[in-house]
Amino acid sequence: MEGRRLPLKSVFGIALAVVALIVLLPPPAPLAKIPNRKPVYFWHMWSGEWQPIVEGICQRFNASQTQYEVIPLQIPSAGADSKFLVSAAGGVSPDVVSQMHPVLGMWSDRGLIRPLDELMTPAEREAYVREAFPIMKKHAIYHGHIMALIAGVDVNACYYRLDHLKEIGLDAQHLPKTLEELVEVAKKLDRYDKDGRLQRVGFLPQTFQDFVPSFGGAFNDAAGNPLLGTPQQRAANRWVVSQYKRLGFDKVTRFLSTQAADVGITAPIIAGNYSIWLDGQWRVKQTHDFAPNLQYCVAPLPPPVGGRPFASNTAANFLVIPRASRNPEGALAFMKYWIGMDDPEAGGHNQEQMSWLPYCQRVANAHSYQKFLRENPNFKPFLDMMSSPNLEIPPTGPNQSFIMDEMQKVGESTARGTKTADQAIDDLVAAVKVEDKRQQRLGHG
Repeated sequence: MEGRRLPLKSVFGIALAVVALIVLLPPPAPLAKIPNRKPVYFWHMWSGEWQPIVEGICQRFNASQTQYEVIPLQIPSAGADSKFLVSAAGGVSPDVVSQMHPVLGMWSDRGLIRPLDELMTPAEREAYVREAFPIMKKHAIYHGHIMALIAGVDVNACYYRLDHLKEIGLDAQHLPKTLEELVEVAKKLDRYDKDGRLQRVGFLPQTFQDFVPSFGGAFNDAAGNPLLGTPQQRAANRWVVSQYKRLGFDKVTRFLSTQAADVGITAPIIAGNYSIWLDGQWRVKQTHDFAPNLQYCVAPLPPPVGGRPFASNTAANFLVIPRASRNPEGALAFMKYWIGMDDPEAGGHNQEQMSWLPYCQRVANAHSYQKFLRENPNFKPFLDMMSSPNLEIPPTGPNQSFIMDEMQKVGESTARGTKTADQAIDDLVAAVKVEDKRQQRLGHG
């Protein structure tokens, strides 16, 4: 009897499932190279110019001791979270994961990663809590437990093109003191062509989250739970929308569509399409590498009148140990080496290589890091901000990835002018409430 043929839709569905399985399956572990060492399998997402730097940190750790061998594996950022979840479900996860996406709360609540308190000695925990900059502890400690060590944290400040400031009679000693003054300076720096199209923007805010700390707000309450729809968040979003209105929604959209990809020499502050740019400390290294002669300066974002100075939203690169790690002791040893807990000179070298901020002042004082600061004076304003109590972290909790996605929608709608500032925040709050209830029905709340 002739066999029945599967419908084309079924064949396509099976093929799609097979492809998805192949994509999501964890990659095979790379082979160990050093005999008589306990392997520490390390997954990270750094590629391009950063990958050899990360691999150099692994090599230096391997050379610093004789017990462990860290074996790095680069995982593309787009599928990294899914691959980890699949590996964790199968009990074959790596020993250390570097994570730059905001998932620490979700992974902690679902038991996917180990509290480092279980592995640290009491003296190590006490020393970390005592030494770490406040913002590092905000990122690393979740519901009373140290869940991660922070490989690096991004803090935002304003980059000023000095040649642009010179056009309007200003210099590095005469920068705006308030956000209101910054807007007035930006207006003088805007440039248009004969048809009224924007050719250069004095200052353009990117997301409302960047300004919430300066307006006195945060994204988590004192207990570490997400905090949304606050007056400070609304004020920050209204201010961002006011800047798009000032320039014209259509003009901004047209201007943004003409910008080259943000890569190397076409980075915003290097290309000169912006006079003032709010961004993280890693731009200092990028500027040094691609435009070493560019004249610019860096200063903290000036607060609105009555707002908080030395304030910034921040993002972290976490080092975590999966619950299924087969070598958690080796994983912790590598993590401590990376940030410099036991060897501040090694930690200072690792941090300056990545153009990152150290977890504590002891590492900042390392000779290698101080040499880096002397060679890159525009990096120091970021280090000076590390002790500020006005640095904030993104929303935490089991649904933080969903919240971050919804926050991005706030920026997209307000930048186009399709929603008012308050309506966008109202929709954010409503969407998160619906998702919270859905997760509770699923048993994740």
